[in-house]
Amino acid sequence: MRHVAGGRDQVRIAVRSIAADALAFAAQGVVIAHNHPSGDVTPSTRDVAFTRALAAGLRTVEVVLLDHVVIAGDRVASLRAMGVV
Repeated sequence: MRHVAGGRDQVRIAVRSIAADALAFAAQGVVIAHNHPSGDVTPSTRDVAFTRALAAGLRTVEVVLLDHVVIAGDRVASLRAMGVV
């Protein structure tokens, strides 16, 4: 629900912001996505750490993180498919 702009190599968004949106819409599950302008679809160490923290945070309010998708050009990586979520 939020469009977040960031720097060249990172974006900061609080887990609580995503949880607040999920609760505001009475969501049972959440999918998040972001792009990698570099063209490399590989999730960064920060992407993986944030995904795990988000999944844990959402669980505390009974919301499931369904997936975190990274988009780079015409390629897509699913952190669920990679076993991170």
